[in-house]
Formats: sequence, structure tokens, C-alpha cells
Amino acid sequence: MPTPAASPAALLDARLQEFNLLPSRSLHAERVRALDGAGDVLAQQPAVQRALHRRWSAQLLAQLGEHAQPVRDLSHAALPLALAAPALLGRLARDAGVTLLGGHLRRTIARDAVLQARSALGDASLDWARQGAAALHPGLEAPGPWIAPGLDRGADLLGAGLIAQAWHDAPAPIRLRADWKLAPAAVDTPAVRAASTLDARGARQLCLQLLARLDPAWLSSFPATR
Repeated sequence: MPTPAASPAALLDARLQEFNLLPSRSLHAERVRALDGAGDVLAQQPAVQRALHRRWSAQLLAQLGEHAQPVRDLSHAALPLALAAPALLGRLARDAGVTLLGGHLRRTIARDAVLQARSALGDASLDWARQGAAALHPGLEAPGPWIAPGLDRGADLLGAGLIAQAWHDAPAPIRLRADWKLAPAAVDTPAVRAASTLDARGARQLCLQLLARLDPAWLSSFPATR
């Protein structure tokens, strides 16, 4: 028989517990590679994984110092983003980045360029850029530097930067833990966070609108969004 899906409340509790006590479980892949023992073959064994995550998380929380206290108040509007599972956050980053590149993608009409964009981003992302994204953000005026490494990489970096901006004004116990879920370049490079020209509140509003498209059930679990 299929395993029953967790209730929204149970899922939220699990995400909050992981966020507070086991932040290493949701680290961005670039940050995982810097952990001691992350490349060990034994780390593939569940028992070893659990032990390593306990050790890694203790080390990460120690780095927070006075900001290591657990987050209990769910009223901050950035928490639906900060507590999101890495997979959902990755999808959100891609959609956010495509939204910021929307102007460029709408101006792309040459057949080969359109095919290249479709190959890099997928049909759904390109359709979103052309049909819905402009209602949320006009797109960057000069996206050239961001797309030089590739449309997909540019979208992911810009989107992650927008997410980092969205919780940049959150209390340190939220912001610092949440930053670990993103690539260092998105968090540590002010130009990436500021590329949208939105302040934290504006970036958060845009990200929450995108999150409502991706997972409305998750978003509705939070008091601030009801």
C-alpha cells in the first residue's frame, strides 16, 4: 500500500525541526562539498549519514553563536521560503530567474535563439517568461553579464539571489540558516542579490507569488500568508 502523505502541519513541523537542529540536511550542494567527510563512500550508508549530519549540524550551529537559538515564531513572511525543501527552493530559484530574464526572453525571436532558450530552460519556463512573468516583473534591462555562462545557469543564479534578497531583512536566526540553502555566490555577492532592483520586501512579495504557483498548499501552512 502507498505511504500516506504527511499532513501539512506534520510537514511544517518536520521542516522546522530540521531547519533548527539539522541544517546540514538542506545545505546547498556547493556547501556540502566543503564538509569534512562529505565525499566518504561510507557517507552513503544511512547510519553513517545520520551521525555525520549530527556532527555537521552541531558545527554549523556553533558558527551561529548567539544566533543559534531555534526559530519558533512562524509569523515572519520569509519563513515559507526559508523552510522550503531544497527541491522546491531550486524550482523557485529557476522560476524567479526566468522571471528576471523575462524581458530578454520576450525579445528573443530569432528561430535558433528561441530553440536554444527552449533547450536550456524547457518549454514550461519559456512559456512562463513570455506569458505570465511580465505581470510580476518587467525583467532586467541589461541581462548580458548574467546569461554569458548560459541561460540556465544565469537564471538559477539570479533566482537564488532574489531569494536571498527576500529574506535579507529577516532575523539572523532565520536568515543565516536560510542562506546555507543557497549557493555562496547568490548570498555573498551583493550585485546578485540586488540585480532585480527590489528591496527585501519587494523580493519577498515576488518570491511568494511564484511560490503560490508552485506549491500553494505549502504556502497556506503559514499564518502570515493566510
